[in-house]
Amino acid sequence: MKEIHPDSPKFWEQLSKVKCDDSINKKCLKPETWNKAAATYDDLEKCKDYQTQVTEIINILQQKGALDKKNVVADIACGTGTYAIRMAPFCKGVICLDISEGMLARLREKCSRYSLSNIEIIQADWQTYEPAREFDMVFCSMTPLLRNIENINKLVASAKRFIGIVTWAGVRKNRLLAEISREIFGKEMNQRGQDITIAFNYLYSLGLAPHLTFFTGCWERIRPAKAQAENLIWRLEMKRPLSEQEKDVVRKKIEKMADERGLVKTVSTVRTCFMLVDKLQNKDRINCH
Repeated sequence: MKEIHPDSPKFWEQLSKVKCDDSINKKCLKPETWNKAAATYDDLEKCKDYQTQVTEIINILQQKGALDKKNVVADIACGTGTYAIRMAPFCKGVICLDISEGMLARLREKCSRYSLSNIEIIQADWQTYEPAREFDMVFCSMTPLLRNIENINKLVASAKRFIGIVTWAGVRKNRLLAEISREIFGKEMNQRGQDITIAFNYLYSLGLAPHLTFFTGCWERIRPAKAQAENLIWRLEMKRPLSEQEKDVVRKKIEKMADERGLVKTVSTVRTCFMLVDKLQNKDRINCH
């Protein structure tokens, strides 16, 4: 049997199948999982390092021509529309697709708040959704959909020219979550989530030339103790359901950490990557003059 090398798309297809066979990944693809997180999901937008990342990505998209008044963008697994509402003023329209009604409800609020009329919202699962058209750019950020090569293939097929992907790049560490997971599970949870490795190497093996921009920083979330505890429970239950006793352990620990205002801050050390693919720069289309 012929050996499959890392420069072959089949190598990354097979590796992605291993990554997809994961209980946390499966739970991340269910709408009820994200409905639970929707209420406090936008808390991260108050974080300076996160704001810097989002602003820089929008700047890159403008500089590369992905955001243009003639372009229609599809934001896949758009969540509450962090990127969509910032892309909308610079393009013809944004099609926002997500599986979670809770997330989309927050996005609708933003569209109304900022008087954005060129955002179309679709509640659907990208894994089963059949796009009726191609888009000038297909964009997605921090989604477990990227673990599945079939989902990446659909991104490529649906993009006339640009594919934009934001995802983890090897570093994601929340000390408080790690400490609590050791107490409850006896070991730390894997916090890295989907990573740039498979998506980048698969696209590279197809002959595409991804442009990479890395970001490092500390993502801070400041919430009331109750909300912070429930969010941590949500994170822990990605691994398995917690008993009421285990939930009480989390709640009591967080209550003790609250400041005089009743707030608790969590910090995640992160490295992320923005990958932009311009299909016109496919190596097979490069002409030398």
